[in-house]
Parts: sequence; structure tokens; C-alpha cells
Amino acid sequence: MGSPDWTYFDNTHHQQSTKMAKQDLTFYVRQKADLAFYWELQHDGHTVCTSGEAYPDFGDCLAGLYVFRGLAAKSPLNDRSVDGASERIASTEFEIVCDQDGGFDWTFQQTTGEPLASGIAHPDKDKLLSVICFIKQFISDSEVIVDAEEPVDIESCSARGHHPPRARKYSIRIDKKKYVIDNDSITGRELLQLAKKTPHTRFRLDQKLRDGVIKRIGYDDVVSVCVPGVERFMTIPLDQTDGAAKLTTSPATAELRRHFDLPRGDSDYLNALGLPWETYRESVEDGIRLWLFVHEWQVTKGYNRNKVTVAIMIPSGYPTAQLDMVYFLPALVRADDYAIARTSNTWIEKQKFQRWSRHRTSENPWRPGFDNIATHFSMVECWLEREFEKHPLRT
Repeated sequence: MGSPDWTYFDNTHHQQSTKMAKQDLTFYVRQKADLAFYWELQHDGHTVCTSGEAYPDFGDCLAGLYVFRGLAAKSPLNDRSVDGASERIASTEFEIVCDQDGGFDWTFQQTTGEPLASGIAHPDKDKLLSVICFIKQFISDSEVIVDAEEPVDIESCSARGHHPPRARKYSIRIDKKKYVIDNDSITGRELLQLAKKTPHTRFRLDQKLRDGVIKRIGYDDVVSVCVPGVERFMTIPLDQTDGAAKLTTSPATAELRRHFDLPRGDSDYLNALGLPWETYRESVEDGIRLWLFVHEWQVTKGYNRNKVTVAIMIPSGYPTAQLDMVYFLPALVRADDYAIARTSNTWIEKQKFQRWSRHRTSENPWRPGFDNIATHFSMVECWLEREFEKHPLRT
């Protein structure tokens, strides 16, 4: 693409910044003939700097780009071309040095290792300073475009807190498997078909975000995988077996208990719900039972209650061991008084919960390493909805 058009950069840094405010900076990630990856930062079609090194790994190349993009604005300038300049003044900094031709060169340095960015040299130091000033001022608004065939891993971007860049291909995770798609938008139906969940009407699709939020995706909903924080997708089978028939003080007035710890992912999900929740260790005749209580949980329309406390029994081998069934306080009754099959009473901490005996099938068993409290709550929602699919609400 060539060197910058230096006529854009005059000797007054503030004047050029104002003049250039509407001109975009864009990162391009590319692949060399030897298959190594590198990036260029361009302005108006001209390269102003490149990655300090070529990366064998695509993910490392993106990570280096985002480090530079995130730190450049607040990193100081160290002009090492002047006599007596310090070798280093900050953990990350722009450095100007004299080149072999009597001009000036600049890099963006970390404490150790190769420079993250290398700028285009110029004989006029003031113009070089203008370029750096402009980068520092506008780099946070720059766009990232992957101009290579390598798919962008959406889950990895989420884990690192990066906004997924525009790309030709994207790698997404559905349940435990990775899939590559050619567009940044896809419908819920297409995601289920991609994961070979057929017929799609036998499955529910959820989207997990980085902050633990679980979002339900309809069959015709269009999902953008480039939205920041998208982590992965989860399929929930809509089949179940109805098993044979087997609280506490108000959370508003009592301290929420944490008798035992849950895995980090479960805690993040529960916190993201924005509802009070507790873990409770109950002593019973045959030993100890571990319970999760989620208070003020919103119930599907068609029942006698809008909100209930939901209890889930946590087996000792969880998360390898499966979660099963669900317990409600107070008991749920259909608005038309039609009897709900396979429910019974269970006493938990001297309060009578309603147990719904619902179980996974042999075709869709518990998936260790994937299924968790979030997926189980998705199934609970499906059980409540399917009650009216099997027996429509009578008016």
C-alpha cells in the first residue's frame, strides 16, 4: 500500500489532528507467503506502521494487535534520538531513534521482547511526531479487518475481551464442537442445522455471553457473532421422560447463604441473572444433601404464580454427575387447573416444595464438561413450556 502521504502531517501536531479527525485508521491482518501472519495499520490506504514481527500463530498476531491498539493512546513518547535520553521511561512506550540514513525511525516497545509495532521512517522528525500524535489520538476508534483465510475464533476473542474483527470466516462453538461459517450473521435455525440437530424443532438454542448471561435464540432470530462478548452456543434437547412419582426465610430479610462453592462458570451465570441465590447444605437421615436455591425466578405465563423459588439438588459428583429434576416453592398450578403429571411434594428445610419429576433421555444424556446449571435452567424453562404444548391451556 506504500508509505503515508506525508502532506497530511504538518509540523503542528494539534492542527493535523483536527484536520485528520474524520480520516479512519484501519488495521489489516494478512498472511505472508511463508504462512506467517502480520498486521498493518493504514490511513487513507497508506501504511503508517506494521507489526514488529511476523507471527506463526494467527491468534498471537491478533493478540499483539489488540495490545498495541489498547495501550498506544496512554503510552508516552521516548525520544531517544536526543543526547542523554533514557533507555526506557515506561513499560510500554513509543520510541524514536536515528536510522542509518540520518533520518528517524519509531517503534512501539514493551518491557521485553520484539517491538509490537514498527513505524515508517522519515527524515523530518516533526512529521514523525505528527504521525505518532495522530495514532495516539485516534487508534481507539480504529477498525480491525482480517484480510486472510484464517477463521476468527469468536470464543477466543470473548475470553480476551476483544471485539471480534471483520473477517472472511469465523469459528464458533456449538456445545463442544467448533464450526466455521462464512458470514458474521446466522439464524438460530441455521445454527441448529450446522450442528446437525434435526429436526430443529426438537431443540432449543441458547447463546452464552462472556458475563455469564444466557440468551435464548429463536429459530428465525438473526445472530451476529461479531457482537462483543459472544462466547458460544448451547443446544438443549426438548425431549424428556416424566419419572414416577418421589425455604428458607425471605431473601429480602436474611443474608444469602453460601454453604458450599459452585464452579466459577455457574456462579457467573447465577450472578448474571440478577436474582438472589443461595447454596444450602441440609442434614438428613441418610447423610447430606446439597441444594441450590434461586429466589424470585420468573415463571412462564399460564401458571398461578409469576415468581417462585427454584431448588436444584446438587449431587456430590457434580459437574461430572448430572443435575436432575426441579423443585418449586410455592407449588405451581396451571391457570386452568388441569393436573400436572408426575409432581409430588418434597420437604426441604421444613418447607414443602413441589418436585417435577423430569429427566434427560438416553438419546440426549448429561454431557460432562458442557452441561451445567445454566443448561439445566434452560431445560427447566422448556419443561414449563412443554406442559402447555402437550396439553394446551383451556380457556
